[in-house]
Amino acid sequence: MAVPVPLGTEDRTPRLTLHRPDHWRREDAPRADLRLTGDDVVLTVRSRPSDRTIAEEHAGLLERLPGSVDGLRLIGCDPWTTAGAPARLVEYVRPDEDGDVAGAHLLFVTGRHRVDLTVERPLARMLATDDLVSAVLESVRATEPTPVRPQRELEALPAAAPAPQLDGVHLGAAALTTLRSLAGRRWNPALLRSPAGRELVQTGLVGRLGTLPEPTQELLAPWADAVEPVTLDQHLPDGRTTRLQAWSETVVDGTDETGGTVARLPAEQVVAVAAGRLGIRPTWTFPFRTGSVPSDLLARRTGTAGTGTDLPAALAAEDPRLARFWAAPWTVSSLRRPGRPEPVVVVHAEGIGFARVGRTTAGETSLRTDSPANVYRSVVRALLG
Repeated sequence: MAVPVPLGTEDRTPRLTLHRPDHWRREDAPRADLRLTGDDVVLTVRSRPSDRTIAEEHAGLLERLPGSVDGLRLIGCDPWTTAGAPARLVEYVRPDEDGDVAGAHLLFVTGRHRVDLTVERPLARMLATDDLVSAVLESVRATEPTPVRPQRELEALPAAAPAPQLDGVHLGAAALTTLRSLAGRRWNPALLRSPAGRELVQTGLVGRLGTLPEPTQELLAPWADAVEPVTLDQHLPDGRTTRLQAWSETVVDGTDETGGTVARLPAEQVVAVAAGRLGIRPTWTFPFRTGSVPSDLLARRTGTAGTGTDLPAALAAEDPRLARFWAAPWTVSSLRRPGRPEPVVVVHAEGIGFARVGRTTAGETSLRTDSPANVYRSVVRALLG
């Protein structure tokens, strides 16, 4: 449940009003209608004449944003209903010299003007400032109220950007197991007598005399401290399973049984890799009519390839959205955090969106749609805490 946030001060521009905390500062910004800063948040308002529809302006924004900053990733979009004018909210993450920045871009049109309000804060502060940012956004009102007409069809959304690749060293199963056994050591000449050890030497992770270079010692540090990893297990539509594990900044894409790629990455880059694996991108999110499905049915549908089952005809007729979601190819992801007894289980239906698997009660398991931006927040919570 969101915590109520006191918003004591009203700010006004020719196109909108909003409320914000008293301690936020209003700053001069020659190219903006308004700029506010406080709590590591930067809010900027700009406006310009436009007679385009919200669908046209939103489609143009989604097309331009990824190219505006190299590495910017769109993580969600939603219709916005409280501004008093047709509006959309777009969420994104972009790189910055001091670390990734999380952004929310509220766009609305009045028939005569387009108004852009952006709120940015460090990605590491995203969760801590969410309630505050949401409260400010919900306080925004257009000074030129415009009727919001229901749309039978929303605008098309862009295809997903390619998922970031994990750039590291690929090791066979034996070499990966041997590498983990070296945690807490600086030298092991016996490595040179085993095929796995020689593989580590060939990759440069171990010196030719069995020494461990400084980068390798940094890679092994979390294993020496017996740190539990954040684990993302996935069942893909083609029946394959994958595992991504992150011990702080040490990442393994694979398992001790199969081998995999090992790398050391900044935690925010690990978030980007995991989000890419989950398929996070802008999608429209509409709730199912039914909030749960029979547990045995869902267990078969989320199981291994070949164990899927059709949705019962009566349930499909009652809830067409659920029927379309059920019929699409699924990627089932389980995100487990250290110290948490239950993982976060998310289903991505190809071309449709996300649903979160919840608790089971009396033979029924909760299955509710979730926005990609909220799924992204689960990744941030797991990896950045």
